[in-house]
Amino acid sequence: MTEKHDDSIKNSTITEVEWVPVSLTKDKRDSDMRRTLSSLPLFENISTRDWRELASLFHKRTFSDEEIIFRYGTPGLGMYIVIDGNVVIYSKEKTNDVEIARLGPGSFFGEMSLIDEIDRSATAVSSGNSNLIGIFRPQLKDLMYHRPRLGLILMERLACIVVSRLREADKRLMEYRKKLNSEN
Repeated sequence: MTEKHDDSIKNSTITEVEWVPVSLTKDKRDSDMRRTLSSLPLFENISTRDWRELASLFHKRTFSDEEIIFRYGTPGLGMYIVIDGNVVIYSKEKTNDVEIARLGPGSFFGEMSLIDEIDRSATAVSSGNSNLIGIFRPQLKDLMYHRPRLGLILMERLACIVVSRLREADKRLMEYRKKLNSEN
């Protein structure tokens, strides 16, 4: 883990650029995007009919190097999927931000905000130019209202992902505690 001084993140800007809806047509660029999306546990084994419904969830955007995707403490609006490029996740620790993850293509983050309207527990920053897909809570709620079966499938998968990540965090915490106890 590396530290990043809070000033550099504070001085970074969030550019006001809109997210563009994704069509998932059959052209090469969209098929690559669909392949990346379908490899994620949230969307694997989705039928062709359901993909047409899911297309309304996806929005794309390009972030430039060191552009902030979201900041610690701001409201969580959705989750993000890295299509190309890299994203660095920083956790707040006293006066510094500490790098806790570096994510590449096929990685996703921010999924808890699809379940609960909680503030962000970290800051996400693009490392180099990055293309992301965003999935936002209002569109997911709309899908759940109009296609409850598909919405239930996605929420169940989302719950499994969150539980899996919680178990992994708990395992790392236990290992850290063991290491700390053995040093004392």
